[in-house]
Amino acid sequence: MRPEEIGLNGAPAAAVLSRFQASILTDGSGTQIFSTTFVQWTARELWRRAQPLTILAHFAPRQRQRPMNELLSPKDQTPELDPAGSLIDADMGAFYIWIDQQRLSGAQEASFLVWFKNHSDALVASPALPRNAESKSVVDMKWLVNQLA
Repeated sequence: MRPEEIGLNGAPAAAVLSRFQASILTDGSGTQIFSTTFVQWTARELWRRAQPLTILAHFAPRQRQRPMNELLSPKDQTPELDPAGSLIDADMGAFYIWIDQQRLSGAQEASFLVWFKNHSDALVASPALPRNAESKSVVDMKWLVNQLA
């Protein structure tokens, strides 16, 4: 399968990124319709292939599980979302991303931040912050990110 066949830009300047996008959409367990593990799979492949300094992974609500023939039906349907299942998937996906991060060289200097959007809780694992500590102080995201830099 070529990137152009699934609607990705096949421009020569974007060839590497297009090939990466196509492989994420078509390889292994990354191709999952009902689950948000697609985000976790993509982050893992980024760690493995590009070894970036920063990854921002965003989990979104998944759709309710439906039979495959209904999913592939040409009808224009608005998917029903599964917020409770999505939260469980995102929680586990974030944990697996952290595990993948720990496998990299230099992981002991790496930071990891998980935040539940529009909520006041975050989890941070960073050598710049004390271990096994809990803060009841109110901080904003900018302050928190600056602590990790």
